[in-house]
Amino acid sequence: MNDIKLAVIGGDIRMIYCAKKLAECGFEVSFCGFDCAAPDCGDAVRCRTVKDAVKGAAAVILPVPYSHDGCRINAPFSCTDIRIDEALDAVTPTQLVLAGVCPPGFIEKAEARLLSVIDYMKDEELVVKNAIPTAEGALELAMKELPVTVHGTKTLVSGYGRVGKAVSAAFSALHSSVTVCARHADALAWAKATGYYTADMKEICRAVRDKDVIINTVPAPVLDNNVLSFVRPDTLIIDLASVPGGVDFEAAERLGLKAIHALSLPGKVAPKTAGKNIADAVISVMRKKGVI
Repeated sequence: MNDIKLAVIGGDIRMIYCAKKLAECGFEVSFCGFDCAAPDCGDAVRCRTVKDAVKGAAAVILPVPYSHDGCRINAPFSCTDIRIDEALDAVTPTQLVLAGVCPPGFIEKAEARLLSVIDYMKDEELVVKNAIPTAEGALELAMKELPVTVHGTKTLVSGYGRVGKAVSAAFSALHSSVTVCARHADALAWAKATGYYTADMKEICRAVRDKDVIINTVPAPVLDNNVLSFVRPDTLIIDLASVPGGVDFEAAERLGLKAIHALSLPGKVAPKTAGKNIADAVISVMRKKGVI
């Protein structure tokens, strides 16, 4: 793969681990957007500009999330802003663009330039792998914020998808009594078969009353003002769902509840693992697209 060049543009430290992993796999890798940091980048080559980095690359890899404001590439270690338009203008239609969490507006901008964009965060293998550090991060938060041990607590997990399953297993492993709250009968059946207490989402007001920890994984309004009014004042609420989340944070504040929106936990808890997982997903996507 030494004749295939890849470019990594911006991102947090996990994107450096991604670049290193890709270089270790035999790709020629260039990256930019880390001029305010001096990370160990292995065999990846640091470039000063986006134009230099993407020149000759078969694929251009943007971070997750690709942007926080829709105007600039997410590049916290860059001394200057990397505008999205600047990055896309440097890419040619023959180059594949891979980015994490791509909204319609970004895809429209790319398609207007005849660019092909793939959201690697939709890769099923990556989503499953990310569930593990997300669950560990939620556990770490609970240990830090609770005045008691996780052992012996009562935890409610809202949603029983990939993250919900991992979170339930992590808290149960420390002997927290876990209740899974979900909408679908099959999810509740699997949760019950695994050994957890269960509650239909219609019963969430009752289910939250006696919990020490409530963890939401559903990216839709679940813990609204009405539900939160049934939550104990000393309950810790952790929202793992992507923006805008499933918790009414304004209502939580009014009610004096501690609610934390814990975003991007894989990158915070285990950046090396998260970066390698992204690299694996990128390689998988490129294989499917015939780039390699």
